Amino acid sequence: MRILHTADWHLGKMFYGEYLTDDQEYVLRQQFLPLLKEAAVDVVVIAGDIYDRSLPPTGAVELFDEMITKIANEAHIPCMIISGNHDSATRLSFGNNLLSAQGIYIAGDWNKLVNPVIMEDKFGKVSFYLIPFADPAEIRQQFGNRDVHDHESALRQVLAYYPRGTARSVCVAHAFVTGGITSDSERPLAIGGTEVVDVSCFDGFSYTALGHLHGPQQAGGRKNVRYAGSLLKYSFGEARQKKSFLLVDMDGNGQVAFESIPIMSRRDVRIIEGDFATLMAAADTQTDDFILARVLDSEPILDGMTKIRQKYPNALALETPNRRMMGMQEGPRAVGKTTEFELFQSFVQSMRGEGLSVQEQACATDIWQRLLAEDGDGML
Repeated sequence: MRILHTADWHLGKMFYGEYLTDDQEYVLRQQFLPLLKEAAVDVVVIAGDIYDRSLPPTGAVELFDEMITKIANEAHIPCMIISGNHDSATRLSFGNNLLSAQGIYIAGDWNKLVNPVIMEDKFGKVSFYLIPFADPAEIRQQFGNRDVHDHESALRQVLAYYPRGTARSVCVAHAFVTGGITSDSERPLAIGGTEVVDVSCFDGFSYTALGHLHGPQQAGGRKNVRYAGSLLKYSFGEARQKKSFLLVDMDGNGQVAFESIPIMSRRDVRIIEGDFATLMAAADTQTDDFILARVLDSEPILDGMTKIRQKYPNALALETPNRRMMGMQEGPRAVGKTTEFELFQSFVQSMRGEGLSVQEQACATDIWQRLLAEDGDGML
């Protein structure tokens, strides 16, 4: 059986104020859907965080509807979906009874736990256990078990109801396995370390398809427990990650082999670094990418972001880690002893590398005096 494992689509995601729906749509339409046929996929697994928030924008809902419709009606492939910590479990699983008749199985609401979904290939049956994300408090209430106090005890409580190790099986879950490599775009499941679960929770399954962590990786050193990673790069902290769809081939004994298919996004997320002149002069054919420019000049660059965007129209951030803090040579100065007009003068100095001219000083002083007179503050 060939399974396509993907996760963390985060449809409707905003990145520095920019909706990424068009970029998500590009990957899903141009690569994901064709791959189903090209790779002869038998089952699709989406391991949570379909949406970026519990109330997704209309465009995100329409895109997800398009995907599951084409998976069912055009590719004719069964699809296993669970809710993640970003999703509204109830909203995501709306219409599940109707959709399951079309081969789209969505597990979201813990109050509607169902039996495993059984698929068959030439070797026989494969059981899919769909484990949606849930807060430990929900599980404690649902099962009446006061010993459920963290994510691991909650997960073990649920998994205790499922037989393991006797046949070929796939667990689909949304969790943070101990030792996983995190990214800064992931929303914490909890605080104080109670979010992590040990990889031994998944003992006995032939394969565990995980969601939550955005970097593709094995979990807990287990070859058969994996994160597919997110659909796109959702932070500059993910700039070096290689996003992919994961093809999982399961043989008649439940042994698994893997192939990663690199995701070819419409625009990359990159960090460029160097002095300003070098960055502006460098030959670069990927100027439409989302860019964080890390400018290493020690002197301030006037209108730096505006100039960067002349070359990189989708530049989103500019960092100047080496820029000198104006006034450091004179030692620290108490902010409380600095007037607002002095702060304005320092701002001008830091932005363009020189202070106000005599004429600018006179004009600015006149304007400042009039503003203060209108306000009645008298701080100058």
